[in-house]
Amino acid sequence: MSLDWHRLKAVVIESDDWGLSAWAPDDQAARVLADTPVWRSTAGKHYGRSTLESADDVRTLARELLEIRGGDGFPPVLQANTIMAAPDYARLEPPQFEVEELPLVTFPATPSRWSRPGLWDAIAEAIALGVWWPELHGLHHLPAAAWLAALRRGISDARRAHEQQSCVCEAVQASSEYDPSEPLELRHRNLAAAFDRFEHLFGRAPLSMCAPDYRWDDALERDAEARGLLNFQGHGEREGRTAPRLQRFFRRMRFPDWNGRRFYLPPRIAFEPRGHAAPPGPAGRDAALRGASDAWGRGQPAVVSTHRANYAHLDPEWSTNGRSALVDLVSRLSALGATFLVDAEVRALAEHGWSTRPIGDRAVLVRYHAAPRTPIRIPAPSGVTGVVLGEIVAVAHAELSFADGAAEVRLDPGEYLLEWRRD
Repeated sequence: MSLDWHRLKAVVIESDDWGLSAWAPDDQAARVLADTPVWRSTAGKHYGRSTLESADDVRTLARELLEIRGGDGFPPVLQANTIMAAPDYARLEPPQFEVEELPLVTFPATPSRWSRPGLWDAIAEAIALGVWWPELHGLHHLPAAAWLAALRRGISDARRAHEQQSCVCEAVQASSEYDPSEPLELRHRNLAAAFDRFEHLFGRAPLSMCAPDYRWDDALERDAEARGLLNFQGHGEREGRTAPRLQRFFRRMRFPDWNGRRFYLPPRIAFEPRGHAAPPGPAGRDAALRGASDAWGRGQPAVVSTHRANYAHLDPEWSTNGRSALVDLVSRLSALGATFLVDAEVRALAEHGWSTRPIGDRAVLVRYHAAPRTPIRIPAPSGVTGVVLGEIVAVAHAELSFADGAAEVRLDPGEYLLEWRRD
């Protein structure tokens, strides 16, 4: 049985920069840095007062998403591509900044001015509700070698930002964490540290990655592949390519897009409200809806890219409008029959016609579009003693058993919520 991607109308909401301590920790920093070069740029106008998300930002967005149901009857899920650490400004002392490597504070801990009480609890709650799915964005997002060099040379905008516990300056804006201009061994160590910290924090290995600012080379993919991280986002937007528009066009025509074991998600559809409840233009609502319809027409998922800057901001109205715009878009997609997936589900469905996604440690969402009643085995979390059938949508047959720490199931095509029992 072959999966009909035209009928599935899959949507993936990929959202970068969660957990990133940038741009401004507070209003004071934003005021002090407003006249520096990067903050006066186009990027500065879009991102300049964006900030680390708060517990309320996450809880409110999760609550609003939970009120929507996709075409399969389940709520949408936001794939939060997450940064795992921030510079430890207390250990970066001017004027010499004498450190062998960039000292870090590991998320959910933060530098002092970036404190967000209750944030980790809010993220854990959203994950348990099934509307928040973390994936890997990077260790710290920074071109550490370039930033430390700028600080040590006394570059004014770098020093001024550092005083405000911000890393945003021209040297940082010109590069990124996995940019080929950064030392290869440093990039290798950063990925290893990011992977290990993600696994420690979230209790599972990352399954997908979007390199910060779309800057990476094949060395990053080889390193990721060696660790079992095989799904890559933003390949159609990757910086430094020859004829990028032409390459993006051809990427749109390739699905599924394999390179050995590596799997590339389709090119992203930009959705950036930037303070508007009904955003216009090429990154607005109507353009995103057209992009989704076009992707479905090509028989592939619609991958919507929307940055955290739209939903975590020093101006509360900006954040409120951003959430309203996202809820509006997702509601309209749902009305068209959209099914909301994460990258790992897209890969699994393309690979063998069925997928699983944990809903916290209480359940697993199974999407089955393979030959009816073919037995599959789904490993259970530690301490589980059984499985029961929870929510299902238009299903004719489901046969479940539990043995040796796993559910053994035979299903007709459809979506199922399997709930774990702990006697």
